This record gives sequence, structure tokens and C-alpha cells, in this order.
Amino acid sequence: MIDKLTFLKGGAEGGAASPDEERLMQLFQNRAGLKKAYADLKDEFHLLRDRLKQQEGATIRIQEQMDALGDLLGDPKTGFGALVFFQLRALWKTCHQQLSAFAADLTRQQEAREIAKHKADVEGEKNARLADADLRLQTASAAANEQRRLLAEAQQEIGRLTAFWHYFRRRRRLKSLESLRSQLVVADQAVGDLHAERSAIEAEGALEFPGLSLAARRNINLAIIGYAELLCEHADAFGLAARAKEAVARRVHEMTFGTRADCESYMQRVQKAQLAVANQKQITGLVRAKLERLRATCEYRNAADTVPTADSLSPPVTELEFDKPKAAPAATWNVLAEDYWDLYTLLLR
Repeated sequence: MIDKLTFLKGGAEGGAASPDEERLMQLFQNRAGLKKAYADLKDEFHLLRDRLKQQEGATIRIQEQMDALGDLLGDPKTGFGALVFFQLRALWKTCHQQLSAFAADLTRQQEAREIAKHKADVEGEKNARLADADLRLQTASAAANEQRRLLAEAQQEIGRLTAFWHYFRRRRRLKSLESLRSQLVVADQAVGDLHAERSAIEAEGALEFPGLSLAARRNINLAIIGYAELLCEHADAFGLAARAKEAVARRVHEMTFGTRADCESYMQRVQKAQLAVANQKQITGLVRAKLERLRATCEYRNAADTVPTADSLSPPVTELEFDKPKAAPAATWNVLAEDYWDLYTLLLR
């Protein structure tokens, strides 16, 4: 190899290398690059092999879960309970979808209002600056015209001073003429600057909408919380709100729903709750009432926070009178603390 390299070096110094020598030199130069590319391909191969093993493991686990679910559904004692379990999860999903659509619609409406207001404010501020520039431009133009008139009168007066006895008077007027010309240049420059300022204002593009205001985001979040409470009331009218939350927090084999008759009763109630949730009407007034109540009691961690603290939305503590508890209010849902219907994923930050 040393001899070959010496031969290549000698050929390079002695004269032009032959085509074979050039190809051999190029091969040695590319050797390091080829080794690096090969090492990168090996690393990628090992990485893909590890990912394949992970995916195979995940597939095996899913298959085991499917087999376990099949065994559960195939058992007459547990099959109906599994059906109730997944129907409760479907009820939870329906409530989340209703809440998500409500949040998106409310946000879209508020954004449209604030964008229109932002545009009107920007246009109003721009028009006010244009009006101010026009006023200053008018004043500057009047001042420049006045300087131009004074200069013209001075030139006319000098033109009339032709006699020899007007020599000193003409000399004084010529000196004042230079001052008038300088003042006219300054006045015209001011007019030009104001024209440029006005053109710059007219050429300004629309300012980008900064996003929903803090107050708007807080109100939207409170409305979402209020609607989540309303969904809880609809679901709990069939005794399913707490059970639906339990179903999304636990596994299917960890819950029981009683006998077959009990399970059939559950499924009938779930079907009715699904219809009640999906076909809600006239919710605006109910949500507005909840919004006013929440607005009166909610607290925030700091001045910039948009999500109220869960403690501030907790139902009032039961009062004791002569060792007898008073009945708590009917609506005692703290949907924020319990994260009903995956509420936190929909709140605006």
C-alpha cells in the first residue's frame, strides 16, 4: 500500500496522472465517506429493528386484550356488563363531543366579534392619524404659500428699484430676499415631509389580530364549565354521570353492573341519556344562568390566568343546625375538579 501511495504521489508530482490513477485517488478520497454512510445505515437498521420489536410487542398486547375482551363478552355472566361499560364510555364521548362543538362555536363567534372590533379600532385610529396629518399638511401648505407670496412681492419690489438713488434700499431688499428664500425652502421641506408621512400612514397594512382578550377567554371558559354542568345534570337524570366517569377511569373487568336485568336497565337508560344529550334545545338561557353564578364565585390564581381555581367552584359546605345537616343544593357538580367530559382539554389558555 505504501508503494502504491508513493507511486501515486510520484505520478502527481512528475506530471499529469493517467485516468486509472485519478480513479484510484478518487476511490481513496471517498473511502471515509463510504465508511460513514455505511455506519449511518447500520445505525438506522438497528433503530428500525428496535422499533419493529416494540411494535410487535404492542401488537401482542393488543391481541391479548382483544382475546380477553372476547372471553369477557362470550361469558353470559360478564358479557352484558361489558356492553354496559362500553356504552357508558360512548355516553362520555358523546358528552365530550357536544361540549367540544359548543366550545368551538362559542370561540368562533367571539373571535368574529373581536376581529371586527379590532379592525374597526385600527381603521378608526388610522383615519384619526390621517385627519391629523391632513390638518398639519394644510397648515404647512398655507405657510409655504404665504412664504412664496412674500418672496414674489419682494422680488417685484426689487424690480421697481431701478434708479441710482435706490442703490442702498435695493441692497437691503436683496439681503432680505435671501432670508425669504431660505424660509420658503424650509416650508416646502416641511410640506414634503408631511406628504411622505401621510403616504406612509396610508400604506400601513392591517395590524395582526392579537387573539381573544383575557376577559373573553375567561367568559368562554366559564360558559364551557356551565355547559359541562348542564350535561352532568342531563346524564344524572338517568343516574349515569358518575358511572360514566367511572367507566373512563377503570378497565372493563374492574366494573360490575349487577344481573342481566340490571344491565339491560342500564343500557336502556344510556340510550335515553344519549338522546337527551344529543337533542338538547334552548340551552342558551340555562348556560347564561350558570355563567352568571360561576362569574360571581370564581377566583383565579393570578391576574393573567384564564382558568378559575377548582376550589372556587366547589359547592357550598353543608351547614349544621342543631346537629342536623341541611340539604345541599341540587346542583353540586364541580366539573372542573372532576374533569367531567375531559373538560380541561377544551379550556382556553
